[in-house]
Amino acid sequence: MTESVIKQKVDLIAECIFDKVQKTEWDSFGLYSGEFGRLLFLLYYSRYSQSEKHALLTEQYAVKLMEQFAEKENQHTFCSGLSGILYLFDFLREQSIIDLDISDVQPLLENYIVSKMRWDIRQMNYDFMHGALGVGLYFLKRRTNPEYIRELIDFLYDTAEKDKIHQIFKWESVIDHEKNLIGYNLSLCHGISSIIIFLSRVVRIGMSDEEIREMLSGAVRYVLSQQKDSVQFGSFFPNFIIKNLPESVSKSRMAWCYGDLGIGLALWQAGKALEKMEWKEKGLEILLQSTQRRTYHDSYAIDAGICHGSAGIAMTYRRMFFETQRDEFKDTALFWINQTLDFSSHEDGLAGYRTFVKDCWKCDYSLLTGISGIGLVLLSYLEDDQQEWDEMLLLS
Repeated sequence: MTESVIKQKVDLIAECIFDKVQKTEWDSFGLYSGEFGRLLFLLYYSRYSQSEKHALLTEQYAVKLMEQFAEKENQHTFCSGLSGILYLFDFLREQSIIDLDISDVQPLLENYIVSKMRWDIRQMNYDFMHGALGVGLYFLKRRTNPEYIRELIDFLYDTAEKDKIHQIFKWESVIDHEKNLIGYNLSLCHGISSIIIFLSRVVRIGMSDEEIREMLSGAVRYVLSQQKDSVQFGSFFPNFIIKNLPESVSKSRMAWCYGDLGIGLALWQAGKALEKMEWKEKGLEILLQSTQRRTYHDSYAIDAGICHGSAGIAMTYRRMFFETQRDEFKDTALFWINQTLDFSSHEDGLAGYRTFVKDCWKCDYSLLTGISGIGLVLLSYLEDDQQEWDEMLLLS
């Protein structure tokens, strides 16, 4: 696809989102799921377009959001609530994109999300998108309250199942609430890969005591112990392991959320954090081999969103190209950018896009599964920027 085709698609996405945000039908404020994810795209798009009209509309939208979010948003999660929104504010300030001043309410909001983090800890809910680790990611970004990070580290250490002989750490979670299936989730979005990335970030900011290093190393060893024969199995890793049901293990998809991409990236980051070349090499092997998974049968990709679609795949390979400068990642990112454009084939979609959710197709404006995220990935590719925003999706 040519640059002009990408530009036209980004412009169409922006038109859809500008039209949406000028209405007052707000469903949620969340970074991944709601209004602040749309704002992130519009801030980047306005800077790209150099249009006074776009800049004004984006500023007006930001003002409206800031007037209401602190009063109306009662969720605390990284996906849909305050910890993700507060992380976004720090990111935007750090990148000199916009300074959204919340100094008058920030202490109150921080106290609230800490209280909810502690509630999640009591519920044994470490999930970074919907539980305690999301709050931890915000305080890692802030670097202002190491005591909250220590609480999370102690929680992870105390709740891990430890195999001292094999030096393994693993964490149990609910795999399927409806069927009450318990097991070990390997994924980046909800599972042990996100714990590995969280602990790698802890090490990167200088909190690197023996307990942290032991736990990070143990989590990596557990994930590696679940590796399959990728040629026969179809992927290096399953999505999860269900207790007492080993036959339930099946090939994982190509996606940001579940499967080899997130696991390979977690191993890469852990290897960098603890200077373990063998982990980096394993992560690289997994990710390089995954570049060959381009058909539907190999990837299971049927739509374009960041979470489980082609834009998220392209985003991941771009990050690995920045990390390694390997042409395989650059070429594969372009393949999935083109696939993202091809997926805009729905006449009743938003700029041609619809998202497949629970056996039906839906129009979706969000960052994680909808056109805000698709637009952001396409815009970063068009601008040939460094995709700095992907840190909010655990990639950097």
